[in-house]
Amino acid sequence: MNTFKTQTIRDKHHITMQEEYILGMVKSLEPISTSRILSLAEKQNAMSPSTAHKYLKQLQRKKFVHTVKGEDSRMREFAPTGKGMVLLEELKHAYVRG
Repeated sequence: MNTFKTQTIRDKHHITMQEEYILGMVKSLEPISTSRILSLAEKQNAMSPSTAHKYLKQLQRKKFVHTVKGEDSRMREFAPTGKGMVLLEELKHAYVRG
């Protein structure tokens, strides 16, 4: 994929490539725990766990992801919000148009 194709959409929504990556991971694997997000980001050599955590918190603050109750109430799991799903649709169409 060419992330240049989605730059105008990221600019419109004030997100980074890294946030796009984390949001896509959350959507693909929802509900997904914080520890799994951090582990996968590192395993795929995308970013360090601390960097992934920073971008996950930014997505949560911007209301693109939210926490959901999982089987273990002590563990935080994430899923995209409606706002996050709209953004993902825009990104998907940018790749298709590209």
